[in-house]
Amino acid sequence: MGTVIYYENGNKMYEGSVKKNSFGHDIYDGFGTVYDREGNIMYSGNWHEHAKHGDGEMYVNGRLQFKGTFKKGKKEGFGRTYFDDGSVQYEGQFMNDQYSGEGTLYYPATFLAEFTEVRNKHQYDERPFFRGIFLQGMKKGQGEQFYPSGACQHKGEFLWNELSGFVTSYYDVDVAAPDTIQYEGYCFDSKRHGKGKLYNEAGELIYDGAFRDDAMTGIGEQYENGVLVYKGEFVDGVRHGRGEAYRDGKVIYSGEFANGERMRITAEVQTQIEALQQQLDSLVGLPNAKRELRHLINFIKIQGMRVDHGLASVKMTYHLVFTGNPGTGKTTVARIIGRIYKLLGVLSSGHFVETDRAGLVAGYVGQTALKVQDVVKKATGGVLFIDEAYALVQDDKDVFGKEAIDSLLKAMEDLRDELVIIVAGYEHLMERFLQANPGFKSRFNHFVAFENFTTDELVAIFEQLCEKHDYVYDEHFAEAIYAQLHALPVETLPNFSNGRYIRNIFEKLATLQANRLAEQTTVTKEELQRLTMDDFEAGMRDQLFEKTF
Repeated sequence: MGTVIYYENGNKMYEGSVKKNSFGHDIYDGFGTVYDREGNIMYSGNWHEHAKHGDGEMYVNGRLQFKGTFKKGKKEGFGRTYFDDGSVQYEGQFMNDQYSGEGTLYYPATFLAEFTEVRNKHQYDERPFFRGIFLQGMKKGQGEQFYPSGACQHKGEFLWNELSGFVTSYYDVDVAAPDTIQYEGYCFDSKRHGKGKLYNEAGELIYDGAFRDDAMTGIGEQYENGVLVYKGEFVDGVRHGRGEAYRDGKVIYSGEFANGERMRITAEVQTQIEALQQQLDSLVGLPNAKRELRHLINFIKIQGMRVDHGLASVKMTYHLVFTGNPGTGKTTVARIIGRIYKLLGVLSSGHFVETDRAGLVAGYVGQTALKVQDVVKKATGGVLFIDEAYALVQDDKDVFGKEAIDSLLKAMEDLRDELVIIVAGYEHLMERFLQANPGFKSRFNHFVAFENFTTDELVAIFEQLCEKHDYVYDEHFAEAIYAQLHALPVETLPNFSNGRYIRNIFEKLATLQANRLAEQTTVTKEELQRLTMDDFEAGMRDQLFEKTF
């Protein structure tokens, strides 16, 4: 029978083997049973030095809670925990009082009663809630989790009770056939996160791509009836950003999507496009640029109409080559094109980044590619304008320039729907540059010549500058300006600076007027506005009109 120890109320506290410790006190050692004050068993099993050690059973309010092995007072080794209904809650390995190692979790038997029929039907009777690896009381490592029906719900990697790592998830049997995959891919914190594939109830692939916080977000492919219908960017489960829509295996649209729909030219967008066209049309001259932009706008609009009718759209490159002397409006037109491309869905932002050889080419091997990558990163989504592009490669021995060209070609290929490059420079130099770099030339199919302004166009630009800045002049001054401009062969002058030339003349005449007025005691508003023949003659003395570069 062993030793019996009692509470002060007369109920048994302990019954079993004891021994004396070094102080002469009785301590539990061997087999024994501990009771609470109401007489309910709390523990029955082996003891060592007054600590549970070896096989034993723990109870709460008289109900079995744990059965297994202990070490120095803590659950260690194989054991089982139990629900209040007496069914097994967990069976497997323990360490330091916690689930640790291989183990299995179960649903309460009373909870599974309503699922008996479906579990019997699919022979899932013995399937638990979870089986796999545990650490510190939580799922950590490979495991399988099951629906109450017994069908497998998740199979893969767990971290601190959450799905984390590569996982395969399945539909329940009341939704799809047994073992029909719903998702296979990466998870984090029990959410789809990373690369993965999503399937419908019929087992057909519906999405293959990136996920974030359980939603399709990033680059992916969307399928219907096993056929690709979209490839591109997603945000929060809908098409958003750059992408391509497919029908019958053909691309029917390539461009911007927003909130699940392709970009369309709404009345508001059309108004903005027309405002930019008017801004371009208001510029003096530039007939070739205006015509080319009208052609591009018409082409993109018609491709959108084709998509609306289920027809394939024509994919094309939107990179351009601008040729002509300085001051002919190349930069201004490039900025407008970027904004229009954004409105038409060709570019996501349409912003403008300008650079030249100094911004792209470094003086050390390997550094040029990094410079190009940095500039391209800034320009992604918009227009990269490379002025004096012919200077990128100066001769056959220019390895740094060739590295810049190779890096740009890679960017044009990798970001063909995210970047428009416009190269500009003198016509004869650009022709020689493109002929010497056929790989680069093949990326461009839009060439726009910016011719020198005519005398009448230069006069018109001068008039616009005066009007914009509140300057006026009389007929004699106008005739003198026209006569001087007409005396220059502006259409054929080499390296003629065109718009810059006429702006320099305007600014110099305004400075000469300021010098004249500064000597007066009083100055009227009318005098502040008027340019006079005195200002013109002062300019003639400074040989103002002869500085054509």
